[in-house]
Amino acid sequence: MTRIEEGSLAFEFGERWCVFKLDEHRDYRGRIGKLSETKAVDFIGILDDKTLYFIEVKDFRSHRIANKDRLLKGKLPECQLIKGELPLPIELAQKVRDSVACIIGAYHSSSFPAHWAPYAKLLCHKDKQIKVILWLERDLPSHPSLIKKTRAFLKANVFKQQLRWLTSHVRVESMDEQRLPDVKVSQLPNS
Repeated sequence: MTRIEEGSLAFEFGERWCVFKLDEHRDYRGRIGKLSETKAVDFIGILDDKTLYFIEVKDFRSHRIANKDRLLKGKLPECQLIKGELPLPIELAQKVRDSVACIIGAYHSSSFPAHWAPYAKLLCHKDKQIKVILWLERDLPSHPSLIKKTRAFLKANVFKQQLRWLTSHVRVESMDEQRLPDVKVSQLPNS
């Protein structure tokens, strides 16, 4: 089992996973991460030696109003910022893009190419699945019509539209809607 903490959440990946925290890896931080405005997803992992996962974690609980526009304005043109931050679908797509570049670059230039080889091979193998998971914890609005609108947006194809250049396998999950196989997510105590 691999346990990874991200913010106030603990992710426990079972034996079927090979997973690590990409945005803290030395090859990310020491290489592509030094480029201005480069960002990576939180985790990359391989399930059952055959499916590559990009996992981004966002915890918007207690920040619903501050993040409302990022959630509901996902169809804005890429160049348009909302209060200095990108809409969430665009941010996720850019983090995945930079993570793909990190995997390929690290595989070619790292002192430890064997670490990156399985990720690079799955990424470049046309018959293997690539999946993107946005793990999003959020408080739902109090008004019923806004709850419906928020849920509809999070189920909509807006995330898939931004990531269709790589994969159509994109899902939004949370502790309430947990479908990742062989993974348990829990709230850290005192968070």
